Amino acid sequence: MKKTEIVLGAIAVVALILNLLFVPGSSILTVISLSAISVLYMYLSFALFNGVRLRYIFKKNSYKGISTMRIIGAVLTGLALSITLIGLLFKFQDWPGATINLGVGLFGLVIALIVGAVKYSKSKSDYYTKIFKRIAVYGGLGLIMLLLPKEAWLEFRYRNHPEYVKAVKKAMAESDNQELWDKAEEERQKMNVEK
Repeated sequence: MKKTEIVLGAIAVVALILNLLFVPGSSILTVISLSAISVLYMYLSFALFNGVRLRYIFKKNSYKGISTMRIIGAVLTGLALSITLIGLLFKFQDWPGATINLGVGLFGLVIALIVGAVKYSKSKSDYYTKIFKRIAVYGGLGLIMLLLPKEAWLEFRYRNHPEYVKAVKKAMAESDNQELWDKAEEERQKMNVEK
């Protein structure tokens, strides 16, 4: 499973870079790769973080020497990582709900980091350093994207489409004005036709 995580992570990084470079099809690759990593953490973190191979996840002997609290901690950390990844996906795709997903995911990662730090200070286990690395990568990227102003991301993401950026900024300034939002949608559709 560790190899799967590395491969999916590498594909996600490539997909995000291609997405920022406006390569056709990169949005689909971004959605698939980030969703796949999110699903991996959501459903298999208990085994992945504890070094249990996929073929042995249903065998009781695989969990010998692993406490129940450690498995629960792995599940909750996997859930927080999964939500953070979904927040990143929503942010990169410019979908609504990115901020709330990033906020909830990062809150969970902070709790995992605090609990992990306390446990690590007592045991110095390699288990916690592996989790800390994941939290640093995904949590760091999530925090950057959460703190990045919407206007700055909009300008960067759609740097080749200044008319769309201008229309969205006007609509954001007067969020109650439906006419401005319609104009922004019209510009978005023009932008999609140009691709």
